[in-house]
Amino acid sequence: MVLTALTLLSGCAMNLAELRSARVLRAGEMQVTQGNNIVVPTSGVVESWNTALLIAETQDNEVQVTEEQALDLVGGATAIALSSPGYGTFLEYAVGLPRRFEFSGRFGNGIYGLGLRKGISKDQWHANLGIRAAYNGGGSWISYANKLNSWVDVAKVRRMDLSATATVGREWEEWGKLWIGAKAMVSPYSLEIDATRVGLGETSTRNSMRYLGGFIGGGLGFRYVHFTAEISVLYASGELEVFDRDYSMRGLVIAPSWGFQATF
Repeated sequence: MVLTALTLLSGCAMNLAELRSARVLRAGEMQVTQGNNIVVPTSGVVESWNTALLIAETQDNEVQVTEEQALDLVGGATAIALSSPGYGTFLEYAVGLPRRFEFSGRFGNGIYGLGLRKGISKDQWHANLGIRAAYNGGGSWISYANKLNSWVDVAKVRRMDLSATATVGREWEEWGKLWIGAKAMVSPYSLEIDATRVGLGETSTRNSMRYLGGFIGGGLGFRYVHFTAEISVLYASGELEVFDRDYSMRGLVIAPSWGFQATF
């Protein structure tokens, strides 16, 4: 079974999104961003979910699964435990520092991250380079996740999201913002798996996901408060090795986000 990268994304979706304009805050300025984010699953992801769900229902019917089916079930449950597609919210607090630096903290849905941006400005045009390091607790809202995980127990999931961005954009007076940027992110993770109920025993694995792509967004409002929206499109790659079986996790990630931004 091939698991696409989107089955790992509800928690990291909030790290895939930036939802910040290109202008770095001036020293002493503060900004609060409330963000909402979803990941749009592709047909390949839905097929992976349905495969694992079908096997789980077969187990409920007390029909013995094959080793191949058990491995598919382990792959599906592991992907969901790492972070399945879904909806999430976050808050990000930022403060401007001297020399056009900006420090920020992002929190929400099991994510705790710190970021730093360095910017330049000329008239109404702005650009910045940024980095962020975040602990990602992940999570899943899929209704049948518990059904799958009742057969395969995935525990001690540890994951970090380390990202770098480059953003350029323009602002119009006090009412409009537009930005576009490039993003690279690596997400190392480790976890433990107990699959004794499907006859495979226990194991642990560690690896990483990699993301490369870009985003475009904008904001409308007046002076202190703006409504913002953004869409991120990245290509994800990586490998998940479980019970000596490799699952390829490649695919296009689409993550729209929206929210409100207040600057003081």
